[in-house]
Amino acid sequence: MKKSKKILIGAAACATAAAVCVSGVLIWHHAEKKTDTDGLAYVCPVSDVNTAAAVISDMQFSGVVVPQETKEIKVDTSKTISEVLVQEGDHVDAGAPLFTYDVESMQLELAQGNVEIERMQNEISSSQQQISQLESEKKNASADDQLSYTTQIQSLQTDIAKTQYDIKTKKIELEKLQNTIDHATITSDIAGTVQSLKTTEQLQSEGGDVLMKVMSDGEFRVKCNANEQNVYMLSKDEAMTAHSRINDDTWSGTISEISSEAETSSNNNNMYYGSSDEMTTTSKYPFYVKLDSGEGLMLGQHLLVTPEVGSTVEKSGIWLYQDYVLTDDDGGSYVWAADDKGRLEKRKVTLGESDESMGDCEIASGLSEDDLIAFPADDYQEGMRTTTNADEISQQDDGDIQDGSVYDENGNPVDIGGDGGIYSEDGSVISGGEDSAADGVDPSIDDSYLIDGEDGGAADAAQPEEGGESDGN
Repeated sequence: MKKSKKILIGAAACATAAAVCVSGVLIWHHAEKKTDTDGLAYVCPVSDVNTAAAVISDMQFSGVVVPQETKEIKVDTSKTISEVLVQEGDHVDAGAPLFTYDVESMQLELAQGNVEIERMQNEISSSQQQISQLESEKKNASADDQLSYTTQIQSLQTDIAKTQYDIKTKKIELEKLQNTIDHATITSDIAGTVQSLKTTEQLQSEGGDVLMKVMSDGEFRVKCNANEQNVYMLSKDEAMTAHSRINDDTWSGTISEISSEAETSSNNNNMYYGSSDEMTTTSKYPFYVKLDSGEGLMLGQHLLVTPEVGSTVEKSGIWLYQDYVLTDDDGGSYVWAADDKGRLEKRKVTLGESDESMGDCEIASGLSEDDLIAFPADDYQEGMRTTTNADEISQQDDGDIQDGSVYDENGNPVDIGGDGGIYSEDGSVISGGEDSAADGVDPSIDDSYLIDGEDGGAADAAQPEEGGESDGN
């Protein structure tokens, strides 16, 4: 997570430098490699890439202050509500009664059940007496009547066992009923304020089972929404800062919950990320920030919430992302910088503190805010010319061919014909030449376009469709 954010920050701080550095390796047709000192390196002021005053993150969420907990009070739709004991807006303590069920019918059912159990117990007693009588008679009966007595006794014993089972089942049923009667009054689990109270008629018509909500007292939390583009960048227990919309007040906290179920609302006022059109077409995932303290906040208050990216290291002076700093053979640190003649040099620097969470380090000595530095590249050599104009970097390979030699993407030499065309070793036309028009290739099109990376689309746009002709636009 931290790494992803660091990458975002680095891209924002030195976008120009990175773009120039990358472009140098994506050119298809390039001039023959010049001598080390004849190259060109892009440099920018240290002040432009100093992370001591860098903007930490551009992720910003709109949030609203809500209770730490909102308890939904549900009803058993199989039961009848006798009385609602509170009104909307009432403050209730934990354990306070909220409503009661109608238990009159339950009490009648309980009484009937107890009578039924007593009846079955009497049946068992009667059957046991019959068994005793039959066993007594069996002793004096003839051998032919013995089987009849045995059959009668076994039948009564079976009836007793069945009745005993029915009694156990009925007792369980009545115990549940008694428990319901004992808990006919529903109480609040938390201290808070009654909200969204519905009538029994509304419950019946709407078909829901939530009679009311109780919003807890005490600590607050902030509800925000992330979209599918950035929800993955958030994590539980991540540090966040809430900012007042009207003054400089801030509140710190951590993410306590991230919902995996998207909300369906199309309201785009709950997140500031990209365009408003984007927000109307993306799903929103609620997450909650538990505040360390809610002092000075009110329920329903709107705040701006940002991640606390980076560390608490207090930074001043010059700090650079560690990618700028290289190590020489002697173990010393240096950066690529422009000297007073505009030539590239290895500038020795002394490092101070480092911030691993942000990936930057302090430059204790060796650089000033006004110095010009370059983002490292493998082909840099001391003595190379430098420029602060990014356009010169993209133009140096287009119009600064010194010896007329051109190389293909594999590094093989190709020939520039006398007609201005570019040919491969087997003589086939790459671009230009007398036959260009016949082949559907516009000689005016610059073929030194990028073939990789984000700018590849420009190359596609510059080439005519197969079998067609360029319109020159």
